[in-house]
Amino acid sequence: MMTASDPIERARAAFRERFGAEPTSLGMAPGRVELLGNHTDHNNGLVLAAAIDRTTVVACRPTRGQESWIYSEAFDDLYGLPLHEDVPDAPGAWGRYLHGVLQAMSDRFGPPQSAFEATIAGNVPLGAGLSSSASLEGALALCLLNAGLFGEGQGGDSASLDEPARMALAQTLREAENKTVGVASGLLDFVCTLLGKRDHAVALDCFSLEFERLSLGDPSPAIVVCDSKTSRHLADGKYNQRREECDRVVQFFREHPPASSFSDPYREPPSVTSLRDLTLADLNAYRDRLDPVGFRRARHVLTENERVRQGIEALRRGDLAGLGRLMLDSHASSRDDFENSSPALNALVEAAEAAPGFLGGKLCGAGWAGCTVNLVQTEQADAFAASVLDAYARRTGTHVEVHVCHAAEGGKAIHSNV
Repeated sequence: MMTASDPIERARAAFRERFGAEPTSLGMAPGRVELLGNHTDHNNGLVLAAAIDRTTVVACRPTRGQESWIYSEAFDDLYGLPLHEDVPDAPGAWGRYLHGVLQAMSDRFGPPQSAFEATIAGNVPLGAGLSSSASLEGALALCLLNAGLFGEGQGGDSASLDEPARMALAQTLREAENKTVGVASGLLDFVCTLLGKRDHAVALDCFSLEFERLSLGDPSPAIVVCDSKTSRHLADGKYNQRREECDRVVQFFREHPPASSFSDPYREPPSVTSLRDLTLADLNAYRDRLDPVGFRRARHVLTENERVRQGIEALRRGDLAGLGRLMLDSHASSRDDFENSSPALNALVEAAEAAPGFLGGKLCGAGWAGCTVNLVQTEQADAFAASVLDAYARRTGTHVEVHVCHAAEGGKAIHSNV
């Protein structure tokens, strides 16, 4: 049963109000949380994440003319996109994400069949590290494909793309963010929003693109997101800075191939193309020749890859407590080596550790601001949330938002009359 707060009904209602008609297609895609693998995706590493039951919905219909119009409920703004002209938006403008999707899909499928009208509604917290941008991009892409604007309308009740097609679409959406939006994001967000599964985590190898869905148990734990409400502007430029710091380490090892990873004296050592090609032994062997900052950044990434491996094994054993301990270790590494935590995020993790039902927690997403993610025993989720709210307010004098979520299905599209 839908309510006024349901993003599907809100997107439909906004469409009727804005365009005076019913949409023909709906696309929806969830946000995501990263359980382990902080900043490993853009280093060709390993990630463990989950789609969550917070969703962005796009409602659309094809139209005549040379310009598409898209209305955002969150921003109360109407955005125009010409069919055959570039859009000179400043990076970061919400409409630039839409333009990026259209540009990347046009590069892959050819130009859209027509212009369109669309509305956007959702309940993924914005700017909180829950990948609201990937949720928006996934929902828009699925909606447009289902509407037949790129020649791939599904003609049924759901845009049931198979796994290879979803992986290809995830790569297309990453290209949209990298090229048009100017954010050097990895593949994780898009794989998770398109390939998530209810009550499961998704393990992704960002080099081979192999992935595995792993049960979180029955019942699965609550995934409790604590939003510090600190501004993501604190992170402006730092994401790309960390990528550059990691890339400098890679460049060093390109020029000084690590002997420990290649022992045959009669062959040339393999090239190092990312931190994934290194071992912790390689890194430690050259510690004195690396700049201290680069060493710490790379150490975080390499130890984080190992935590993901251990987390996968913990889930295979059904050991949620073991996964939780790894999440705490991950937060410590992010705080100390990658230096992408903050006093607010540290305080939230400390408050969570003392709360009932806590299994493990860490910062989520790029870091510096936004959210922490916590695994919590389902029956204790409400008590956990109340405890964190109280402890954080007493410590800081400020209030946070707490969202009790669960692992959810990846994105889909439906026809509007469903």
